[in-house]
Parts: sequence; C-alpha cells; structure tokens
Amino acid sequence: MTSTSFSIIQSQKTSGITSQLQTPMKEGQVVHGTIKKLYPNQTAEVQIGNQKVIAKLETPLKAGDSHFFHVEKSAPELQLKVVTGPLTQGNTLAQQGQQLLQAMNLPKTTEMQAAVHFFMKQQLPVSKDTLMQVEQLLKQLPKDITMKAALETIQKIIEMKLPLTTSILQTVLSGKSTDGLHTILQNLQVQLQQDQTVTPTLKNNILQNLQKIAEPFNGPAAGAMLGKQVEILQNQQQPLASRLPILQALKESNILLPTASLANPIPVTGQQAIANSAGDQLVKLGQAAPTEKGQVLELLRNWVSGHPSLTTSQKSEVIALLKNDNHPNQMQVVNNALTKVFAEQSQQAIFSKDMNGLTPKDHLVSLVGKGTTVESIAQTLQQVTVISKNSASSNVLAQTIVQAEQQVMQQLDGKAFEHAMKEVLKSLGFGYEAKLGGNSEEIRQLASQLKPQIVELLQNQTISSAVRESAEVVLGRMNGLQILSNENGPQHQLLMQVPLEFLGKKMDATLEWNGRMKEDGKIDSDFARIMFYLQLDTLEETVVDMQVQNRVVSITLFNDDQQLGLFAEKFKETLKVGLSSVGYQLSGVFVKTFEEQKMTSILKSKPNTYDAQGVDIRI
Repeated sequence: MTSTSFSIIQSQKTSGITSQLQTPMKEGQVVHGTIKKLYPNQTAEVQIGNQKVIAKLETPLKAGDSHFFHVEKSAPELQLKVVTGPLTQGNTLAQQGQQLLQAMNLPKTTEMQAAVHFFMKQQLPVSKDTLMQVEQLLKQLPKDITMKAALETIQKIIEMKLPLTTSILQTVLSGKSTDGLHTILQNLQVQLQQDQTVTPTLKNNILQNLQKIAEPFNGPAAGAMLGKQVEILQNQQQPLASRLPILQALKESNILLPTASLANPIPVTGQQAIANSAGDQLVKLGQAAPTEKGQVLELLRNWVSGHPSLTTSQKSEVIALLKNDNHPNQMQVVNNALTKVFAEQSQQAIFSKDMNGLTPKDHLVSLVGKGTTVESIAQTLQQVTVISKNSASSNVLAQTIVQAEQQVMQQLDGKAFEHAMKEVLKSLGFGYEAKLGGNSEEIRQLASQLKPQIVELLQNQTISSAVRESAEVVLGRMNGLQILSNENGPQHQLLMQVPLEFLGKKMDATLEWNGRMKEDGKIDSDFARIMFYLQLDTLEETVVDMQVQNRVVSITLFNDDQQLGLFAEKFKETLKVGLSSVGYQLSGVFVKTFEEQKMTSILKSKPNTYDAQGVDIRI
C-alpha cells in the first residue's frame, strides 16, 4: 500500500472544536482521522478526534474517507502515515478494529480485541507497544475485576502518564473503589492480633492507631470524663466514697501529681504547658518577677475575658479572683478557678475551639501538668479512658463513662463531625510523603500515623503472608486515592475515604471534591462540586451531590428510602441559615431514588471541565 504523509500547515479553530487533541499525540501512536474537505494544491482538512487541521497530501486521498494513521513525527510538524485503507462507512467498531489489528500485525486475542475496541471508541491515540502492554495486563486480571473496569482504569493511568504495570493498575483500581476502608482496616487488625511475626512495638502502635481510627470520639469523651472527675474532686460537698476512688485512680495512673490530696486535688504543677493554654498562662504568672506581676495579671485577665470557650459567668468568676493581688496563696486559687471552669466546659462545650485551636479539654490537661504537647494531651486522655474502664467496679467512675458518652452524643453537630474527619485523616496519614521534607516536628509526628507504620511493616521480610497481604491492600487503597487526587492546570480533584464510627453505627464515607484554583494558589470557594458516597447502617447506600456555582449551593440526595424527603425538609431551613452565615445561598435540596436518575460514578467519568459560568462535571 502506498504511504501518505501529512505536514500541518495551520490549525483551523471552528465553533465547537478545540484547538488541542484530548490527548496529545506522540511519535509511534496510531490515530483515527477523517478527510473532511479537499482543497487545491493537494491540501485537505483532516479531523483527528476533536481537532481539525489543514494538511498537505503527498498522495491524494478521497474526501469523506476515514483512515488509521501512524504518527511519524510530532514536532516541529505533525507527520502522519496511512496505516489502513479507507474504512468503509457503516463498518462496526469491531470490523474497523479487525482492519487495524491486521495492519499493525497484532495478535487477535480476546484481550487485544477488547483493548483496540476500547481505544477506538474513546478516540484515544495508542501505540503498538501500549496495546501489547494492555493485553498482558488484561490477561492477568483478578477474577473480581471486569475488563471494562480495567480498561477505564488503564485510560486513567495513561492520562496521568504512569507506568502500565500490574501494581499500578491494582493501586488505581483500589483507589477508585467506593467500598470504604472499614472492612480492609478490620481485616488488618484481625491479622495483626493473630500474628506472632511482627515486632511487639510496631504491632502495638498499629493496633492503637486502628483503634483511634475506629473511635474518633474517644478523645472528646475522655475529656468529658476527666472534666467530670475533676469536678467531683474539687467539690468538697461530694461524699468521700465518690471522691476517693477518683483520686486514687488518677494518682496511680500518674495523671495527677503524687502530692494531690482530697484537700488539694489539683496542686499547682509549675510545669511547662502547650503554648497559649491555661497551664501556660499560669506558668507565666508563677515565673513573673514581683515588679512584673501586676502586668502579667492584667494580661491573664485579658486572656480570660476574651476566651471564646468560657461563659460570661465563668469569666467573671475567674477575673474576680485575679483582682485580689494580695491573696497569700494566689497561684493555687487561680489554678483551682481555671481548673473548675475548664472542667465544666470540657463537658458542656466539648467541640468548641479557641483562637489557637485548643479545646476546653486541652486547657484542662495543661492545668493538671500533662499538656506539654499535642501528643502528650492525647496520651493523657487515652490513659483517662483506660483507667476509667479498668476501674469500672467503682460506681462513680463507671458513671463518669456513661455521662461522658451521653454528653458527646448530645453535642454531635457540624463541629463534631469536622473533628472526627480530621482526627481520622490525621491518624490514617494520607499524603505523609509530602511532610518528609518538613521540619523535625512534622517528621516526629509521622511516627503516629498509620501509613508510615504500614510502610515500615512491609519492609520487614519476615512477616507472615497473611499480614503482608492485608497491609498491602490498605496501602494500595491509600496510594490509589493519592494518585487519583490530581490537578490539571487550574482544575483540581481530591479524593478521600473516611471510616467513621459513632453511636454504635459504622459509616464509610468517600468524598470527592472537584474545583479550581485561583491565581494566588488558593481554592476558589465560589465554584466546586463535592460528592459524598456513603455506606450507612440504616440508610445503606447514599450519595450526596453538592454543587456550588457563584456561591449558590444546590444539594441532591440519592437514596432508595421513600421517606428521606420528609426528613430532609425538616432540616432545610437550618441548612439555609447555616450556609447564609458563611456567605452561601441555598437554591434547593432535592431527594431522588437511584432509579429516578441512573448514576455512573464520577470516579469513572472523563476529566472535569469548567467554564466561566460555573462547573460542568459529568456524573
């Protein structure tokens, strides 16, 4: 067959036609093109994918004919050579694929035919080497993966310019799954508990992390427990039978100082505390020189007066004590007053935070002398939970557990779920690689995250095959989500999976955020689309589709429960007010069943496109 070459003279941009191919062409690829118009001097308009080009023909071709072309050169001029003769109009993709297989001398296996058919249907340029790699991947597919799903994933891998390997394919397939993390994390936990090959320290660290992930409200509940226990200790009107078991338990676990007594349960520690905490303020007062004391007291009064976590009456109570400069034991008095109000707020305002991101429980722990760092606060609260449960034979300690759990449940709101999601994501360690080049404090904190712990686990060649397999599944899911979280110019996509457990219910949430970045590198909060794929104990499969255009919010809930619309209506006004308070307008909340609108996961869609009017994302 006589070969034909094309040299691009110019690109002609017409209405509805972009000036770029969806995927840039490279040397060695094969593309499908159609001769649209013939011009004098052996030139023609050729359409390749979504692009029209004016090309010079070295060998005359017929207008209306379609061919497969081999990319001979991509720069400085695009040169194409005809691979097949004219493709007969009306031929099926399968028939055209057979012509291409024959022309490229490719094997006619089931996998190769499926690959060629897929790339032709998607109008994607592809090389012979790529097709051979894809064929091998398809031959090695696990039984639970369909060829269609694998090919869609392979397309994504090619778009991201990643190697076509079995491990990359499995990783991206795992990242696209909306099944959630609960099952695979529980499997890892079971395998570790039964295993004797993992070093005890690493095994214990991973199991503790898995427990934190499974119970993100343990910290707030422990803060409420400690608050109640301290409140009982400070109340001299409480019976001895209630106060003594608490004092003994907290002293034995080294949460309270050895000098703590029923007469003075929270003695001044004088120990350094986390910056800007109540304990830190007290240390500054204790270290102040006599000539500076008045100034430090004034600063402390201002700190208390402006603290957002304290009520007006609580502020007045502490400030009144701070005005008595001549009290013989002022440090202890102030310490007791601060401890009292933060013990109360650890129960009443569990999820509130001050301007420094500290909660009432953080301030309380700093006052008992165990709050030097974020990690030490978390460890202290974990100890509170352990000793409270281990001392459950004491009725008063058992009651503080029940009361704390009830208080957490009563205060579950947006702040609570924000806390839970942040805690879970921090414990999982998504994107820990980005922090490896950070400061020593960030690197030190990585040791408590699950992902680097799993990486360390897999480096051990002596672990059992069962533990290795379950750990690789978890790591593959995390890496897959990272790979699929990408940017394309100003357009960004972020994928996260959050396993949550609360009120005895388990929830797997897959979150996909699609938006764009402004010129200053910050997220454009005026336009976005957020999808939540939820697996709930009662409502089961639920999808929340939130679209934001010019700060106007539209929400669609997909669920097969016919009663959901009635419940959604009750919360619409609250949602409207909440959005308005942060500068957004609610346009509507719509509830549909999956049958009413057939949905294809956004994770399998083509890349998102944006225009000046808002967001256009295919679902």
